[in-house]
Amino acid sequence: MIKTFIDKVKELGSRVRAFYNDADGWGVAARWTLAIGLFLLALVMLVFLSWLLRGAGLWGDLAFAILVTTGVFWIIRRLAQPLLTEGPYVALFRAFATTIFVLVGVPVAYVTRPVGVVLLFVPMLVWVGFRIAYWLWKRPERKPVFWQAEVGGVLLLGLVLLVAPAVGSTDHVPRAVPPANVEGGEFDAAIAERFRPLLFFDSSEPLFPLDIEDALATRRVKMCRKAVGDDSCETVVDPAKIDENLDYLVVDDASGTPPGGDERSAVYSHVVRHEGRVYVDYWWFYSRNPSPVAGKVFCGPGLRTPPFTCQEHVGDWEGLTVVLGPCEEGAEDCEDFDGELLGPEEVRYGQHEHVAAYDWDSVLKPFWGGLQAPTAPALRETWESVVLPAVAAAGARPVAFVARNSHASYPAPCFRDCKQQTRELPEGLHDGAVPWVHNAACDKCAKPFPLTSDGEPALWNAFPGRWGEQSCILAGAYCDLSGAPKGPSSQRRYEEPYSDEVVPICLASSGPPRLRRC
Repeated sequence: MIKTFIDKVKELGSRVRAFYNDADGWGVAARWTLAIGLFLLALVMLVFLSWLLRGAGLWGDLAFAILVTTGVFWIIRRLAQPLLTEGPYVALFRAFATTIFVLVGVPVAYVTRPVGVVLLFVPMLVWVGFRIAYWLWKRPERKPVFWQAEVGGVLLLGLVLLVAPAVGSTDHVPRAVPPANVEGGEFDAAIAERFRPLLFFDSSEPLFPLDIEDALATRRVKMCRKAVGDDSCETVVDPAKIDENLDYLVVDDASGTPPGGDERSAVYSHVVRHEGRVYVDYWWFYSRNPSPVAGKVFCGPGLRTPPFTCQEHVGDWEGLTVVLGPCEEGAEDCEDFDGELLGPEEVRYGQHEHVAAYDWDSVLKPFWGGLQAPTAPALRETWESVVLPAVAAAGARPVAFVARNSHASYPAPCFRDCKQQTRELPEGLHDGAVPWVHNAACDKCAKPFPLTSDGEPALWNAFPGRWGEQSCILAGAYCDLSGAPKGPSSQRRYEEPYSDEVVPICLASSGPPRLRRC
């Protein structure tokens, strides 16, 4: 049937060309009429594509990507036609098939795996079987075409989409009314304040830690419930009701925040004692996590397939954990807390999906002691006047250089070609040129998480949903952003800061001071 359609299109094209060639006057007029008509059609198509991209939501966004990619692929195949055996219309079908296979089939197969993967590749296995049969016995006489197998796989995935749940429907937040005996989390506040980290941001960082209590007081927090149409959201007026039967929270950034933050910026702490050690867990919140690498490209139409391309998400909880152990009175970095002597033994930095562990005495102190100002004039003055003096005077407080946009924390700065220390992937720059406004003096900026008298999460800290919205189609395979994180009390580093699931980082044994995986 498809071959018959292609033949009829070819025949129609031949008749039109014959008319142009045979009729002198009428042919010229027809060519001018066709040229004007095609130009008007192109303008209509441009308007249509613009509407798809901007006015039809994620479905229009994906349709725009499919149409443009198919057209470009088809043009390339037409230019390469002398090297190929297919006719131009077969090339068009092939271009469309390959486009939907890559932009639709592969992402849907991933989120519906393993069933989706099997269904996507079953037609291809059938195609391979037919090709083998033709090669061995010249049967069947008509060989199947690969692009038909691609389309068949995507159509089979359509069956999965009919029954697969949309993203968020399986992440419904249960009712969790906050207990009335909220203590405020003042336990071990002196310890958390004494070892509070120094934060240094990249010179181009646009976002800084937010004070959740300030956001609640100024009504910048919304609680939302997913709906078939537009999500239902309302501004939080009473923080005690924030963790009822909701799906996600949205926290708006503080308008006009200067570089380094201001009084609307804070860090939060959670102190856990385990087997003779004290784990001081620090967290801070950003309103958004822009994609760390080429965000405006890899979060664009056709590439919204988290977590492979678009890594941008709303809301971002980051931080580090200081591990304290018993120490002797008078020892360097040893602090006395009502007779309890504690000193840092290790610092665990949150770096994307991993936690990197650095020994205090053998790694961090020697490394920070060898830090030098960068050679770039734009950074050198700030480093010599602010960063290096602050690091030298830090004492028992850890230093964290925050990567641009991704907000992962590192004990070392990076000025170009940055890589993650736990895996060989690109990382945002973290030149440390912008110190946090509260590094030197902290007036109520270091806050304990809201807890009950039993030490359990309370108020907004007990909210079990996500801190940010996300819209998806195709069972979650195509989304506007990556999934927002859940709050600290729902994350492993908060629940078990003493976990052994860390990546140890060592100091290089030779050359200039640098850090590497052990």
